[in-house]
Amino acid sequence: MDMLEESGLVCLAGKVNMDRNSPTNLSEENAAASLAATRDWLDKCSAYKNVRPILTPRFIPSCSDGLMEGLGKLQREFNLPVQSHLSENHKEIEWVKKLHPDISGYGAVYDRFGLFGHSPAEAGAPAVMAHCVHSDEKEIALLSERQVYIAHCPQSNTNLSSGIAPVRHFLEAGIPVGLGSDIAGGIHSSIFRAMADAVQVSKLRRALINSEEKPLTIEEVFYLGTVGGHSFFKDCGFGNSGSFDPGNDFDALVIDDAEPALGYQPAELSIKERLERAIYLSDDRHIKAKFVRGSAGGINCGVIFSPRR
Repeated sequence: MDMLEESGLVCLAGKVNMDRNSPTNLSEENAAASLAATRDWLDKCSAYKNVRPILTPRFIPSCSDGLMEGLGKLQREFNLPVQSHLSENHKEIEWVKKLHPDISGYGAVYDRFGLFGHSPAEAGAPAVMAHCVHSDEKEIALLSERQVYIAHCPQSNTNLSSGIAPVRHFLEAGIPVGLGSDIAGGIHSSIFRAMADAVQVSKLRRALINSEEKPLTIEEVFYLGTVGGHSFFKDCGFGNSGSFDPGNDFDALVIDDAEPALGYQPAELSIKERLERAIYLSDDRHIKAKFVRGSAGGINCGVIFSPRR
């Protein structure tokens, strides 16, 4: 958090909690020890201007009921956002059922402990769940009701053979969605890469799972990687960003898209064509400047294309 603060990034950082079913060198002694360490950490977080805390239960199988109950109390006491992951693969879902046979579903376990967001009519910090590859209709309804954000991680889901998340269905159900890299499940931290991967796996989903499901478009994944992701931070009280609308924080990249490495073409390209080319072909070499809240440094929430040479 010290290094993040020094970088100028505006972000959330969490202390991972896990007290069961974990490697010995990573597992905390018990729920009481985990909660004490979390409270000690939270007491120190007020020193930061740009970095805020987010509760981070590793996932249901690695957190005892006592730990989840204690985290729920901390969430209400400090009004903290929550991050974890949900329904990533079939074996994980079956494991949760064995651990909580009295609860109707994976998401419902988080909900029982008060760690699954809130309804639009309620006040409180939001939750974000990664993956949701195999969320059933009941869980999707609960995600929508609680307005839980989904971090879609297409590269990680592919690398781990987890499956393809039904992002189109999430959007139609009114669930807020953003993009994630899930390092080291994923192998690239670029949100542009996540955008391209999201389009590609949505095409595979149509071909292999549901021929009636429309693939994601470039416009949609660009939205998910900018405004969609930032919406969670806005819900956490960070202000407006993610686009160049009047009154928003100036969070931007300046990209030179006229370099030969990007497949420079003499013919004039439309803005959409330039954007699509940058999403698929650009990397750090083409980023000429970064701004966070108008100051140089940090990562992108929007994109400016420099004039053509």
